[in-house]
Amino acid sequence: MTPRPSFDRLAPVYRTLERLTFGGLLHWCRTAHLDHLRERRRALIVGDGDGRFLADLLRANPSVEVDSLDISPGMIAVAQQRIAAIPGAATRVRFVVADVRTDALPATGYDLVVTNFVLDCFRRPELAVVVRRLASACAPNAMWVDGDFRVPRTGWARPIARLALAGMYAFFRLATRLPAGALIDPAPLIAAEGFACASEVSRLGGFLSARLWTRAGPATAFDLPRAFI
Repeated sequence: MTPRPSFDRLAPVYRTLERLTFGGLLHWCRTAHLDHLRERRRALIVGDGDGRFLADLLRANPSVEVDSLDISPGMIAVAQQRIAAIPGAATRVRFVVADVRTDALPATGYDLVVTNFVLDCFRRPELAVVVRRLASACAPNAMWVDGDFRVPRTGWARPIARLALAGMYAFFRLATRLPAGALIDPAPLIAAEGFACASEVSRLGGFLSARLWTRAGPATAFDLPRAFI
């Protein structure tokens, strides 16, 4: 197992760095399927960083209980400050500092798992382990939200995406000791755990993609289109 990366130094400035590079597009990617999460009851959010998705989920779903797991105590501290003003948040959220690759998960039976911009942090063998561990913590009716970068198959965005990803991986390797150096699409691994992609929406020619997975099948709980915007 590779050493743990550290995102603590980036925690105070992460939102600013994100907005300087992508504006609001990454947060659009995180929250693209938020409206379909209003009935979820127990959520595991992995690697939410400074807590922006967590805050939006708490506001959109007043009854959800959340375990928010992150490897960075610094990021969790920022997230705790962010949700402090949300009514009832203190009793609905449990923050856990842990490495999702190796440490015990807080619980099982989650009907929602969220992995926005975190599965891109793992090399292929580690990614397979992480997906399997998270799937084993899911309830039979679970949804899985995964917003992240993708390498478009064709078109103008493909070479730009590859160049941008090379730069981002180089930066995070220096700033956080991130071991991964290439983007691995987690879709085949998630599908192998019994999930079906119910909806996928994208921006920047497919460079940013938000997927909603469900174990209930793509059309049983709701009718969601696949759309590329």
